Amino acid sequence: MRLRAWDGPSDTRAVQELSSTLWPRGPHPGGAGWVAAIQQLPTETVLADSNGVMGWAGLAGGDLEVHVGPGSPAAARALIDWGVAAARGHDLALPVFDGDDTLRRAATDAGFVAGEADDVVVGMFRAASPGGPHLPVGYRARSVGDDELVERVEAHRAAWRPASLPWPADVLPTVSPDLTSRFTAAHYDQVRRTWLYDQELDLVIEAPDGKLAACCIVWWDPSTRSAEIEPLGVVPEHRRKGLATGLCLEAAARVAARGGNQLFINVGPRADYPAPAATYAAVGFTTTPRARIYSLAQTPGNRFGLRRGG
Repeated sequence: MRLRAWDGPSDTRAVQELSSTLWPRGPHPGGAGWVAAIQQLPTETVLADSNGVMGWAGLAGGDLEVHVGPGSPAAARALIDWGVAAARGHDLALPVFDGDDTLRRAATDAGFVAGEADDVVVGMFRAASPGGPHLPVGYRARSVGDDELVERVEAHRAAWRPASLPWPADVLPTVSPDLTSRFTAAHYDQVRRTWLYDQELDLVIEAPDGKLAACCIVWWDPSTRSAEIEPLGVVPEHRRKGLATGLCLEAAARVAARGGNQLFINVGPRADYPAPAATYAAVGFTTTPRARIYSLAQTPGNRFGLRRGG
């Protein structure tokens, strides 16, 4: 077995396939593909390879994530050891997903300590169901068209401009008005080439004037009969019209039509940005603990390790 750098789309597919076998004990394969396609992997990322990807790890600051197959304890320990060395003496926080006994044992053997009961990572889940949305007059949900890929990128960028997001009043002044979305046409092109991407599940809502008012990608994994919505955004001038919930209901109906049973969104309640979780809860998503945070204290004087709220 060797550790090596993540090397482009072929490795992304391998990591997605590993994620599919692990689900829900790790990221959904759709979300894993999205993060890689838009180049938002952790700062340092390595794979454990032995005639195929056995696991992977990423480190960003003091946040370490490790994902390995259930029969790969050696890969788990090698990836954790890599993360500890790469942290260069800094404290580390490592999510260990519920049911991932291989990683849990490797983490505790390496000196990581489980946090308190509320020191958790959460996600939001909803059953797939037929029906679809009830949208305002003149709006309609559909798949993105072949001739509107440029407009699709611009809709995403408008929806995800940081200063236009629905921050609480006390947080908004801290967000620079000059920031823009990092999403580009090149990113979108790579997303469309990523395993599990399906244009029929690249959903948009068309406004009465024909422009795109909202968008999301539904990553359907038939082997687990689950789908992740990642990302979802509404263009600012079309907010507060039920379009986000409309996209969720359209996604639920399309996943149900394919024989799926579950939708997942990788968010949870946040005091500094409560709007998304509240919106998804209103359409039937429930917040579910998924992983417990384990910590390793390496900084002198930090006897009790890291602490992170759920």
